[in-house]
Amino acid sequence: MKQKLSLLALAMASAVSHAGEWDYPAGNETVADQADAKTYVETHYPAVSDIELRYKTKSKLGYQYNFNIGLGSDYKAQRTIVVHTDNAGIVQRVFKSLEDTVIRNGVAEKLAELESISRLKAVESPDISSGNIISTQVNVVDPDLRTMDRAAAPATTWKNVSDYPGQPRFVMRDIEVLNSGGKYHLSNARVKLVEVEDYETKNPVSGGWEPSNSNNFMPPESVSEFDQLNDLKTLTFGSNNFLQVMAFYQIDQSLRYLKSLGYELFNEPVRFDATGITNDNSTYLIGTNTLMLGTGSAPDALDADVVVHELAHGIHHRIVEDWGYGHTGAMAEGFADYWAGSDSYRKLYEQGSNFEIDTVFNWDGYFGTKVATRSLWNQRARYFEQSEYRAHESVGGELGDELWSTPLFQTLKQGVELYGKEAFKEVDTIVLESMHGLGRGMKMHDLVESIIYVAEKLYPGRDYAELFKSNFKLHGLFKEPFHTEVNSRYVDETKPLQVRLIANERQASVKGRMQTSIGSNLDVTAGKFSTLEREIVLPASESCGETFLLTTSLDYQYDSQLQKLSWNKEDSLIYGVPKFDQNVKVQNSIIPDATQSGFGFKTFNFIINGDKNLADDRLAVYLKLNHENMADLRVTLVSPKGTRKDLLTNRVYSKPILTRYWVAKHDDVLKPFADEPMSGTWRLEITDYSTGKKGELVEWAVGRIAKYSCGEIKDSTKTNTENNSNNNSSSTGGGSGGSTSMGMLLGLGFLFWRRERQLSI
Repeated sequence: MKQKLSLLALAMASAVSHAGEWDYPAGNETVADQADAKTYVETHYPAVSDIELRYKTKSKLGYQYNFNIGLGSDYKAQRTIVVHTDNAGIVQRVFKSLEDTVIRNGVAEKLAELESISRLKAVESPDISSGNIISTQVNVVDPDLRTMDRAAAPATTWKNVSDYPGQPRFVMRDIEVLNSGGKYHLSNARVKLVEVEDYETKNPVSGGWEPSNSNNFMPPESVSEFDQLNDLKTLTFGSNNFLQVMAFYQIDQSLRYLKSLGYELFNEPVRFDATGITNDNSTYLIGTNTLMLGTGSAPDALDADVVVHELAHGIHHRIVEDWGYGHTGAMAEGFADYWAGSDSYRKLYEQGSNFEIDTVFNWDGYFGTKVATRSLWNQRARYFEQSEYRAHESVGGELGDELWSTPLFQTLKQGVELYGKEAFKEVDTIVLESMHGLGRGMKMHDLVESIIYVAEKLYPGRDYAELFKSNFKLHGLFKEPFHTEVNSRYVDETKPLQVRLIANERQASVKGRMQTSIGSNLDVTAGKFSTLEREIVLPASESCGETFLLTTSLDYQYDSQLQKLSWNKEDSLIYGVPKFDQNVKVQNSIIPDATQSGFGFKTFNFIINGDKNLADDRLAVYLKLNHENMADLRVTLVSPKGTRKDLLTNRVYSKPILTRYWVAKHDDVLKPFADEPMSGTWRLEITDYSTGKKGELVEWAVGRIAKYSCGEIKDSTKTNTENNSNNNSSSTGGGSGGSTSMGMLLGLGFLFWRRERQLSI
């Protein structure tokens, strides 16, 4: 559903549990039909009881059998298990979602739209069996008038179409229409115009039909029809007939493109009503396969992005009929934004244009009381797995819809840069294929895993899998099976290195090795574990203040009946602890916790006096936090000049005390401050996005590296420091703020750990 958006604070009204899991069977068992699929589940997953096939789908890679799950006679609406086979019927993988993911007031939510039966009350165009399909042309705007004109965004939003300063102009496009009863109708095998009166749902108890009685539906009129084909070429901009033709053309061309990719998902024409809703909103009615567009200040049918976005909701519901729970709200909106963005980008690419390709709703988003475009390039958004991610809501200060659409669309752009026009079809195919065989309760990282799997299967000779993985990692969406932790990336060479290998929820047995670039190795062998902790004695090294690498290579297995998988990770550490030319400021200041109405927020100042240097590769920051859940926090550094950069965003860490250093030479996050004055007031902003966990800023510092604990810096950089000092003896000002206090936030990742001698776990 496309709406005028509001960003909401992360205030959880429900409890959200873990997501699904992917299994990759070790055997070559064959499933020929739904009975075989049921036997397979009952044999390999005996704890999953009372299963019943909900539906079966077919995709390029094979077949998918989606099962309902019950415990005794209790049907579990949020749970599912899906068996995937290849085209020969050999089981390739299994998606299972065996927990309720959305709990409200202690009860597992049940979505009525997934469980109820509905029907449409509408005046419809004639069926195609009543006449002949005729090819003709229509005049439309494509994708929208502003994009066609390459017009700049207005200084203030337009109230209605008449505010647009340009004159309407059109392009001619090919369509197929129905000739029936001496009239021409907007109907063919793919699309059908209707005038919606209402829709009804069947009461599961009484069996009777109950109307929705929506106050937002426009009163139905007779469906548009045309006396002659030439009437389709001379329509008036903004008239009802023009709106219906615009929506008809955009839906039809998107469905044709979908068929060209090898997907015929709709077994009946998509119904639509381009003047169906009175307000500035549009929707897709999943039970009746009907697209309803709003008329608002600017009719939604005038923007192809809105039309194709709404059609995309029908597409993902046809791929996954029980799309619901988990993170499916934001993912549905993100996919719809991607599908609309890909459509516009493809058209502009063919014209040699890149006008605002990272923006969705380039026309409609500038009408009303506020700008309501959506971004396909939100690099600030980060993944908070335990959040709910409902449609159109903000999590961690950024719109969840954009968190999902951004990595998809940026991968498309990179693919087009590498492979040209063919990348549109190939990346779109990966996105569509990857959704097949998921089900209720999926979270973003579940679909991420499927996307990478599908990219590797469909296009092994392309770089799509690595492009997707890189973009997902940027946002924290790629969930590694393990992660490594050390107490500090800048290691004290005089103490054993504390190393933790942590399983990301799902436990596996492992066997492998950690190998360092300074010649020490660590053999790793263990049964299932949550965390492995070991001490590693560092060898003497001449690389004081320099990076060294740790490469971790593991084979792991979740269960004996599943495949052995491989995991490789390369981390960088720095040999030695930075010593600053400024005194560390002891803060011991509480970080305000988030509330149901807004974020927790506080600022801290660090003053540097008398340093005439400009920030260079010796710029360094030190931070020590004590917090019950580091992933709640975003930490932003602001220079005296006003440059901002996030140091930590949604930083997963297993310990309550986090000590971190950043040095510009080794940490790109500090590069934006290059050549800025060192003197002045540096500011630290800490935002807490989630309720219930408390903490404090213990101490911090900003300065230049004087040396490392292992010795002097090995370069000849000279300083012009005179009377370097700070004025940080007193506590800094702070405060708390709601979501309106925050605006400019950017993200970062982090690297860690290394070096060791021959040891084994």
